[in-house]
Amino acid sequence: MWTTLAWGSNRVVVLALTLLLARLLTPEDFGLVTAALTIIAMFDAALDLGVGAAVVAAQERGVSRRTRTALTLNIGLSALIAGVGAALSPLVAALFDARDHTWLFALIFLYPLFRGAGQVNDAVLKRDLLFRRRTVVDLTRAGVRVVVSLSLALTVGGPVSIAAGIVASELVAMVLLWSLVPIRPVRSMTRADVRELLGFGGQVTVIRVLGSFRSTFDYLVVGAAISATALGYYGMAYKLPELGIENVLWIFSAVALSAYARARLEGEEALFSAMLRATRLLSLYGLAVGVTLAVLARDAVPVLFSPTWEPAVLPMVLISLSLGLMSVGWASGDVFTALGRPGTLVLLDLPATALMAGLFLLAPRYGLVGVAAVHLVFNAVYCLARLVLLQRVTRVGGRRLLGAVAPGFAVAVPTAAVGFGIQHLLPAGELLSLVVLGLVCAVVVVSVSWLVARSSVLEALHAVLPARAAPAGPSPEATS
Repeated sequence: MWTTLAWGSNRVVVLALTLLLARLLTPEDFGLVTAALTIIAMFDAALDLGVGAAVVAAQERGVSRRTRTALTLNIGLSALIAGVGAALSPLVAALFDARDHTWLFALIFLYPLFRGAGQVNDAVLKRDLLFRRRTVVDLTRAGVRVVVSLSLALTVGGPVSIAAGIVASELVAMVLLWSLVPIRPVRSMTRADVRELLGFGGQVTVIRVLGSFRSTFDYLVVGAAISATALGYYGMAYKLPELGIENVLWIFSAVALSAYARARLEGEEALFSAMLRATRLLSLYGLAVGVTLAVLARDAVPVLFSPTWEPAVLPMVLISLSLGLMSVGWASGDVFTALGRPGTLVLLDLPATALMAGLFLLAPRYGLVGVAAVHLVFNAVYCLARLVLLQRVTRVGGRRLLGAVAPGFAVAVPTAAVGFGIQHLLPAGELLSLVVLGLVCAVVVVSVSWLVARSSVLEALHAVLPARAAPAGPSPEATS
């Protein structure tokens, strides 16, 4: 609940800020900042070398020497990435044909410095399940970003309005994390601590880097092979699916490893049961929202962002469906780490990432729609492959896995059929059409969910409503 409040509030605020900035700035301004953040995102996954995950998985108490060693490693790496990135910013700017904005890329490289320096402190909060304190950090981060970005957009203008807001918000978040979880770096690190942290964390880092590469390479291809303006359209096509689906998946990831690690202490069956329940809920939610956003895209883009962004409509349809499919296999990722086998997932991620990169390099000849179509096809195949790997590693029965994902598809199919059917009867780009389609999709989703996954819906409501009493026993689906 606290993580949902933190992430949800943060992303809603950022979306509102984007709606305002979309009317004050140009697609090129958004494209330049998106290009810079694409490069940063590739480093972001490796900012803590996986030692934050090692801190969570170890389930220690307090601030041990091992935790202090993790912080020391993290600060050093963050400073190195920021320094090297700033030095190479002219080359990065040239890659996106933005040599006049080299300063912008150098400024953005302050983000990994501030972000990385607070990640071990954040990992301690996650390890101890202190998510209320993390909520304070995220809400403050969002508030600072709004104040700085909007102030600059109204005065200075240009891409610096967005970039400065992002950097300033991370600086304030870092200071808050240091105050909430005081950790002193060690003066000298023991070889045993470093080997243990990097041995486990290195495998987690590989998975994160590959995942980050897969989630950002399409941006890189669009910006470098098409144009910065096209990247602005593509980034805008991602806004609502990112808010409605991807951010919810990351909310789950913020909690999952901590919860799985605690469940593992009770036995592997407790861990697998938790994963199956999470898979059922995430796939039910993700597929329903993905299909709904695909139906709404035709009217949502011109109504919410203005007709200027019309080229983002069809890419948004494909991206919405793609992220919906991504939700089906999402809950399985942290299971490998909780089992102490994060390297197993690398066996799938290495060839999958290479295949995806090749497909994305071919896609620009078909424009933004081609890139978004590759996104959809790849996520469909990767999701299936990950579930097969999960079944082989955990020996969870195929019937149990199928039972976990089936309700999501049972809701998505009728929602798509009814939504797209009614869409053809309504005028395009109208607020009334957007409202009607939204209500229709909501009615179908709620009705079908109640028919095919009632116990899962009730379980989710019990979980997030603290005033309610928990169910007396496990639901039929939880034990199926």
